[in-house]
This record gives sequence, C-alpha cells and structure tokens, in this order.
Amino acid sequence: MILRTDTIGHFDNPTESIIRDAIIYSGEGAYNGDVVKLMKDEGNYISIWIGKRTTGHALTLRSEKWKLDCSEKLSTEKVIALFCDYLRGNMNEIMKLKWKRPIDKELIDNLLNLH
Repeated sequence: MILRTDTIGHFDNPTESIIRDAIIYSGEGAYNGDVVKLMKDEGNYISIWIGKRTTGHALTLRSEKWKLDCSEKLSTEKVIALFCDYLRGNMNEIMKLKWKRPIDKELIDNLLNLH
C-alpha cells in the first residue's frame, strides 16, 4: 500500500500510526481541499478530502472502473478506522456505508440519457 497525503507526505507501506497522523493533521492546519489517499495502486484506493472536524470528511472509494462517494460526512475517528480496515484488507465496515456516484458522473449519465 501507498499513502499519499497533502498533510505529512507520501509513504510506501504505511502503518496505522502514520495513517492516523496524516488524518489527525487535518484539524491542525491543513486546507479544506487537501487529500489523504490510501492506495493499492492508481485505480484502487480510499481517500478523503479534508473537512473541518465539525462538518466531517468526504470519503471516496475507487476500484478500477467505478468510483463512489460516501453519502455522509464522517468523523475523523471513523475515517481513521476505515482507512486502517482498508489497510488490513477488511472491507466489511466500508461496505456498510451508504454510497453514491460522484455528482460529475451523475451529470454525464444524465446528459447521455438526453439523446
């Protein structure tokens, strides 16, 4: 696994502690658009757009050709737990979340259906 962050840098084979540090940093001065991404490879990852602690984080899951956004903003602790699950290959809690297609994908689908 590879951890790419706008907060504390990039890491090959990150530990749960490094993942926690990257996500916790979000409340200590990161910008709202910063990303923390845990990747198997370029086409398979889980990521968050850093949010404010009070409003939560926007979670994205990508697996090759499909990409989904979590329907709700998640707390820092929830995101840390989900990232650690992903690191261990455990998708159970991740799959329990409510997911939706990103708005840009929905827009393209709707435009294509107009023809």
